[in-house]
Amino acid sequence: MRYLFLPVIASTFMCGAAFAAPGDLYVAENGMVVGNSIVKFTPDGARSTFASGFVTPAGMAFDRLSNLYVADGGDATIYKVGQTGEKTPFASGFQGLAGLAFDSAGNLFAAEPGAGIISKLESDGTKTTFASNLNSPNALAFDKSGNLYVSETAGGTISRLGPDGVRSTFASGLGSPAGIAFDAAGNLYEADSATGAIFRFTADGTKSTFASGFGFVGPLAFDTSGNLFAGTFDRILKFAPDGTSTNFGGTIISGAFAFEPLPEKLRNISARALVGTGDDVLIGGFIVGGNALANNAVVARAIGPSLAQAGLTNPLADPTLELRDASGGIVIANDDWQDTQEDQITESGLAPTDPNESAVYATLPAGNYTAVVRGVGETTGTALVEIYSIGQ
Repeated sequence: MRYLFLPVIASTFMCGAAFAAPGDLYVAENGMVVGNSIVKFTPDGARSTFASGFVTPAGMAFDRLSNLYVADGGDATIYKVGQTGEKTPFASGFQGLAGLAFDSAGNLFAAEPGAGIISKLESDGTKTTFASNLNSPNALAFDKSGNLYVSETAGGTISRLGPDGVRSTFASGLGSPAGIAFDAAGNLYEADSATGAIFRFTADGTKSTFASGFGFVGPLAFDTSGNLFAGTFDRILKFAPDGTSTNFGGTIISGAFAFEPLPEKLRNISARALVGTGDDVLIGGFIVGGNALANNAVVARAIGPSLAQAGLTNPLADPTLELRDASGGIVIANDDWQDTQEDQITESGLAPTDPNESAVYATLPAGNYTAVVRGVGETTGTALVEIYSIGQ
């Protein structure tokens, strides 16, 4: 087996000022009692008001530069909140607002329950409809492969939207699903507000009960250590990975959670070698440092045919690519790059020049990864494996 280990490609950096730090939990509280504010909790539970003056703050998301965006359902406006808590309108004119989420390219997605749509907003606020005919879309979450998951509260379902907006049902028969969040292993957690339970779904949709017995449970979010935070009417619960719960803070919750992220700056890497048959494959290993949040966007490519243009003899005519995690599990795989993620790869500016070459993009938590290159049909030849940072 040809194994090229590229050992240090991630170095930690932090964006933002002293007002925030990785690990701080931001909570959107809406209601007369709590004043329709964004409050901040440090990891030890110390609470402070970060921003106020909202009508009904219903969704939040940090971009890759640690700017906080807040969906105010009461005035149908998304606000960008500055480092000292000042807010400026980013986009308006929505039909209600709920969850927010950023993709790896920096586009913001917003759930509009009144219209039953998901809107996509570019960095300048330009809005287009990404998906429609949804039944009260609520919370949003992206998986490692760039698929967008949405809880449909009135429909009792969780839908999965591919990068092209094509919709499929991931889970059904739920009781008013509210918050959703992915753990580092790719399991999806869902707050079932009507039954007062938190369910866990594996990647294939297998459902199990993680916790139950709550009168109401709404927003969910994971911290950098893999602890799950869940909001009820009057408290925030912290669940360790083994399911043990403690009270983290007291408040009245009817909004959203967002953790201040720790972005990782990845250095682009590449390696070239002869790809043989059987186990004699090309593997590029790399490490993503930092935290457990899946906020490190990468594009991996397997280049073969276009190497001939550089005068290289015997290029691999049709490479395939697998991106695997530390356990050996496949995060995402591809043969011809235009087959599955063409729009996102093209948008990244890293599209291969030959349609037989392979490319994938994913947003990854900290960990060890390998990009495995083979030839279709046990073909051989020289190939290039590349891993690029995107969206930073």
